[in-house]
Amino acid sequence: MKTPTSMLAAALCLSLTPAAFAQDSGWDRLADYQRVPSWQSEDGEASIKLRGRVYYDLAEVDWSSPLGGAQGDRDEFRTARLGLQGEYGDFKFVAEFDFSSSDTKPNDVFIQYSAPVGTIRFGHFKTMNSLDEQTSSRHTSFMERGLATDLFGLDRRIGLAWFWSGHNLYAAAGIFGAPMDDNFRFAERDGSHALAARFAWSDEINGTRLHAGASWRQLDHDQGTRIRAYPQAHLSNRFRAADYRPGSALGEAEQSEFFGLEAAAVRGPFHAQAEFMRLEIDGPAGDPAFNSAYVQAGWFITGETRTYSGSKAVFDRTRPSRSLRDGGPGAWEIAARHDVTDMGDANLGEYRASTLGVNWYPLNHVRMTANYVTAELDAPGFTETSDTVQMRLQFDF
Repeated sequence: MKTPTSMLAAALCLSLTPAAFAQDSGWDRLADYQRVPSWQSEDGEASIKLRGRVYYDLAEVDWSSPLGGAQGDRDEFRTARLGLQGEYGDFKFVAEFDFSSSDTKPNDVFIQYSAPVGTIRFGHFKTMNSLDEQTSSRHTSFMERGLATDLFGLDRRIGLAWFWSGHNLYAAAGIFGAPMDDNFRFAERDGSHALAARFAWSDEINGTRLHAGASWRQLDHDQGTRIRAYPQAHLSNRFRAADYRPGSALGEAEQSEFFGLEAAAVRGPFHAQAEFMRLEIDGPAGDPAFNSAYVQAGWFITGETRTYSGSKAVFDRTRPSRSLRDGGPGAWEIAARHDVTDMGDANLGEYRASTLGVNWYPLNHVRMTANYVTAELDAPGFTETSDTVQMRLQFDF
């Protein structure tokens, strides 16, 4: 059996010779799968179609910690989602679940109404926080999002929200209960609840698309929380967590407040974005607070432009100018990111991660990603490190 390293090398060698596959009818067959089963009424008023995505990840991880712990798997189906979406007049529904683990996990499960002013949504969906979190994982520049999105527990919850966009502005606000229970049960997992809001501005000035925004979330915890994340490599181990659950020596988190600032720019093939996020926790002694920030930049070598959706204030799908199906090279992108989180209030020092990435988009709905991630938790008295080479094969429809 091939090791993950040899599989990565083989896949990268293949990706470096796209011309060899340009004439292969296999690309035509793969592109045809994008035409998923769908139905539309004769008057166009109603429609329904299948949707989904599959991510298969491989990784070679060099992980070190004086606290012990064995390294986990080297490959996984990171995501295997399947669902339906449909429309009828001013109403839209989405129901999508992830089958990549033993427990079927709900993702977006909601009903949406296009009101005279804005859109009203009810169901299970993300609280409106962070540009990186709101951008679909299909369209992020790296395999994993910035550290704070996991560390600070940005997630989907059952809620009621209002969304509006117009005149280069975007606004959203909602009230939420707990995350939805697993295994197709539309029920709350616990007794937590939250309020959230996001505001953003965007405009194109002299050929440059600019974005600026802010978001807020207040969360009342049911069983406390942990501040923890993978080191931007899901197949690595998590670094040590700040534990604020019942019985913890640090004390139990009763409520937390999240604040986030976001900025981005796109000019031709170049794009950049940065965010600053802060989480303040009430309950433990001293009311600890954590600050996190990242900055990243990318460039499409083949000349494409990263697509931005003003109606959602997020990045959207970038399509190759000339895909392999059309005899072209697909789209090639390089990117880099640096991420820092201050964990001092939990006596865990500083959490740092740097990522270098290459993305290849041979077709509109197919992507191959390779990332190198080096991360370190520099705590008083000990240091944990993770160096990872990882790759993802991604297909969505």
